[in-house]
Amino acid sequence: MAEERGLSDLENRLNLLEVKTFGPLPKDEEYPEVVSTMASLGGRLGSALGTRDRMMMVMKRLDELERYLDPAYGESLEVTDNVKLDLVLGREEPLRSFHHQLTTLNSLKHVLDSQHIKDCSNLEEELMGVGSRQRETEELATQQSTQIKNLLNQYNDIEMALPGQKGYHPSTLIPISRLP
Repeated sequence: MAEERGLSDLENRLNLLEVKTFGPLPKDEEYPEVVSTMASLGGRLGSALGTRDRMMMVMKRLDELERYLDPAYGESLEVTDNVKLDLVLGREEPLRSFHHQLTTLNSLKHVLDSQHIKDCSNLEEELMGVGSRQRETEELATQQSTQIKNLLNQYNDIEMALPGQKGYHPSTLIPISRLP
Protein backbone atom coordinates (compact mmCIF):
# COMPACT_ATOMS: atom_id res chain seq x y z
CA MET A 1 0.00 0.00 0.00
CA ALA A 2 2.84 2.35 0.85
CA GLU A 3 4.41 1.54 -2.50
CA GLU A 4 1.29 2.55 -4.40
CA ARG A 5 1.10 5.75 -2.41
CA GLY A 6 4.78 6.51 -3.21
CA LEU A 7 4.20 5.94 -6.92
CA SER A 8 1.07 8.09 -6.94
CA ASP A 9 2.94 10.86 -5.09
CA LEU A 10 5.75 10.66 -7.64
CA GLU A 11 3.26 10.75 -10.51
CA ASN A 12 1.49 13.76 -9.01
CA ARG A 13 4.79 15.59 -8.62
CA LEU A 14 5.70 14.86 -12.24
CA ASN A 15 2.32 16.04 -13.47
CA LEU A 16 2.74 19.24 -11.46
CA LEU A 17 6.21 19.69 -13.00
CA GLU A 18 4.82 19.17 -16.50
CA VAL A 19 2.09 21.71 -15.87
CA LYS A 20 4.67 24.21 -14.66
CA THR A 21 6.92 23.46 -17.66
CA PHE A 22 4.33 23.41 -20.46
CA GLY A 23 1.52 25.34 -18.92
CA PRO A 24 -2.05 24.70 -20.04
CA LEU A 25 -0.94 23.63 -23.56
CA PRO A 26 -1.97 20.15 -24.72
CA LYS A 27 0.72 17.48 -24.47
CA ASP A 28 1.43 15.97 -27.85
CA GLU A 29 4.43 15.04 -30.00
CA GLU A 30 5.76 18.61 -30.11
CA TYR A 31 6.52 18.62 -26.41
CA PRO A 32 8.95 16.09 -24.99
CA GLU A 33 8.01 14.13 -21.94
CA VAL A 34 9.58 15.38 -18.78
CA VAL A 35 10.22 11.89 -17.41
CA SER A 36 12.57 10.79 -20.19
CA THR A 37 14.35 14.15 -20.22
CA MET A 38 14.79 14.07 -16.45
CA ALA A 39 16.04 10.48 -16.59
CA SER A 40 18.70 11.33 -19.18
CA LEU A 41 19.75 14.41 -17.20
CA GLY A 42 19.96 12.30 -14.06
CA GLY A 43 22.19 9.79 -15.85
CA ARG A 44 24.49 12.52 -17.11
CA LEU A 45 24.66 14.10 -13.70
CA GLY A 46 25.51 10.73 -12.13
CA SER A 47 28.31 10.04 -14.60
CA ALA A 48 29.67 13.57 -14.12
CA LEU A 49 29.71 13.09 -10.36
CA GLY A 50 31.37 9.69 -10.78
CA THR A 51 34.21 11.13 -12.81
CA ARG A 52 34.63 14.08 -10.46
CA ASP A 53 36.92 12.11 -8.14
CA ARG A 54 39.15 11.10 -11.02
CA MET A 55 39.21 14.66 -12.31
CA MET A 56 40.18 15.94 -8.88
CA MET A 57 43.15 13.52 -8.82
CA VAL A 58 44.27 14.84 -12.20
CA MET A 59 43.76 18.43 -11.11
CA LYS A 60 45.93 17.83 -8.05
CA ARG A 61 48.73 16.53 -10.28
CA LEU A 62 48.33 19.26 -12.92
CA ASP A 63 51.38 21.20 -11.70
CA GLU A 64 53.47 18.04 -11.88
CA LEU A 65 52.20 17.24 -15.38
CA GLU A 66 52.95 20.77 -16.58
CA ARG A 67 56.48 20.49 -15.20
CA TYR A 68 57.07 17.22 -17.07
CA LEU A 69 55.62 18.61 -20.31
CA ASP A 70 57.77 21.73 -20.16
CA PRO A 71 60.42 21.59 -22.95
CA ALA A 72 63.01 22.94 -20.55
CA TYR A 73 62.41 20.07 -18.10
CA GLY A 74 65.43 18.07 -19.31
CA GLU A 75 67.70 21.05 -18.91
CA SER A 76 66.62 21.57 -15.34
CA LEU A 77 67.99 18.21 -14.24
CA GLU A 78 71.19 19.93 -13.16
CA VAL A 79 73.81 18.38 -15.44
CA THR A 80 77.11 19.68 -14.20
CA ASP A 81 79.77 21.12 -16.45
CA ASN A 82 82.08 18.18 -15.66
CA VAL A 83 79.46 15.73 -16.90
CA LYS A 84 78.98 17.76 -20.08
CA LEU A 85 82.75 17.84 -20.56
CA ASP A 86 82.98 14.05 -20.09
CA LEU A 87 80.22 13.56 -22.67
CA VAL A 88 82.04 15.67 -25.24
CA LEU A 89 85.44 14.11 -24.49
CA GLY A 90 83.93 10.63 -24.76
CA ARG A 91 82.93 11.43 -28.33
CA GLU A 92 86.20 13.17 -29.18
CA GLU A 93 87.76 10.38 -31.28
CA PRO A 94 84.69 9.75 -33.50
CA LEU A 95 84.27 13.51 -33.95
CA ARG A 96 87.94 13.91 -34.94
CA SER A 97 87.64 11.02 -37.39
CA PHE A 98 84.49 12.50 -38.88
CA HIS A 99 86.20 15.89 -39.18
CA HIS A 100 89.21 14.30 -40.91
CA GLN A 101 86.93 12.50 -43.39
CA LEU A 102 85.04 15.71 -44.16
CA THR A 103 88.30 17.59 -44.66
CA THR A 104 89.57 14.89 -47.03
CA LEU A 105 86.29 14.94 -48.94
CA ASN A 106 86.44 18.71 -49.20
CA SER A 107 90.03 18.60 -50.50
CA LEU A 108 89.01 16.03 -53.14
CA LYS A 109 85.96 18.00 -54.21
CA HIS A 110 87.70 19.22 -57.35
CA VAL A 111 88.16 15.57 -58.42
CA LEU A 112 84.50 14.80 -57.86
CA ASP A 113 83.54 17.87 -59.87
CA SER A 114 85.98 17.07 -62.71
CA GLN A 115 84.95 16.54 -66.30
CA HIS A 116 86.04 12.88 -66.18
CA ILE A 117 83.44 12.09 -63.51
CA LYS A 118 80.79 14.06 -65.38
CA ASP A 119 81.56 12.08 -68.58
CA CYS A 120 81.01 8.71 -66.88
CA SER A 121 77.34 8.74 -67.77
CA ASN A 122 78.32 8.78 -71.49
CA LEU A 123 80.37 5.58 -71.06
CA GLU A 124 77.43 3.44 -69.98
CA GLU A 125 77.19 1.49 -73.27
CA GLU A 126 80.93 0.80 -73.34
CA LEU A 127 80.83 -0.40 -69.72
CA MET A 128 77.91 -2.70 -70.56
CA GLY A 129 79.97 -4.23 -73.41
CA VAL A 130 83.00 -4.73 -71.15
CA GLY A 131 80.77 -6.33 -68.52
CA SER A 132 79.27 -8.79 -71.03
CA ARG A 133 82.76 -9.71 -72.34
CA GLN A 134 83.86 -10.30 -68.73
CA ARG A 135 80.94 -12.68 -68.17
CA GLU A 136 81.73 -14.56 -71.39
CA THR A 137 85.39 -14.89 -70.37
CA GLU A 138 84.38 -16.20 -66.93
CA GLU A 139 82.07 -18.80 -68.51
CA LEU A 140 84.85 -19.91 -70.90
CA ALA A 141 87.33 -20.19 -68.01
CA THR A 142 84.80 -22.28 -66.04
CA GLN A 143 84.32 -24.61 -69.02
CA GLN A 144 88.07 -25.02 -69.48
CA SER A 145 88.56 -25.73 -65.78
CA THR A 146 85.90 -28.43 -65.98
CA GLN A 147 87.60 -29.99 -69.03
CA ILE A 148 91.00 -29.96 -67.31
CA LYS A 149 89.53 -31.65 -64.21
CA ASN A 150 87.96 -34.32 -66.39
CA LEU A 151 91.25 -34.94 -68.22
CA LEU A 152 93.15 -35.17 -64.91
CA ASN A 153 90.58 -37.64 -63.59
CA GLN A 154 90.99 -39.75 -66.75
CA TYR A 155 94.79 -39.61 -66.39
CA ASN A 156 94.57 -40.66 -62.74
CA ASP A 157 92.21 -43.51 -63.67
CA ILE A 158 94.65 -44.73 -66.35
CA GLU A 159 97.61 -44.50 -64.01
CA MET A 160 95.74 -46.41 -61.32
CA ALA A 161 94.80 -49.12 -63.81
CA LEU A 162 98.35 -49.58 -65.17
CA PRO A 163 100.07 -51.01 -62.08
CA GLY A 164 97.91 -54.10 -62.48
CA GLN A 165 99.19 -54.63 -66.05
CA LYS A 166 102.09 -56.91 -66.83
CA GLY A 167 105.27 -55.12 -67.84
CA TYR A 168 104.25 -51.75 -66.34
CA HIS A 169 106.99 -49.49 -65.25
CA PRO A 170 106.53 -45.79 -64.34
CA SER A 171 109.43 -44.80 -66.57
CA THR A 172 107.46 -45.95 -69.62
CA LEU A 173 104.94 -43.13 -69.14
CA ILE A 174 105.58 -39.93 -71.06
CA PRO A 175 105.83 -36.86 -68.76
CA ILE A 176 103.02 -34.35 -69.21
CA SER A 177 105.49 -31.60 -70.12
CA ARG A 178 106.56 -33.56 -73.25
CA LEU A 179 103.03 -34.21 -74.47
CA PRO A 180 102.14 -32.43 -77.74
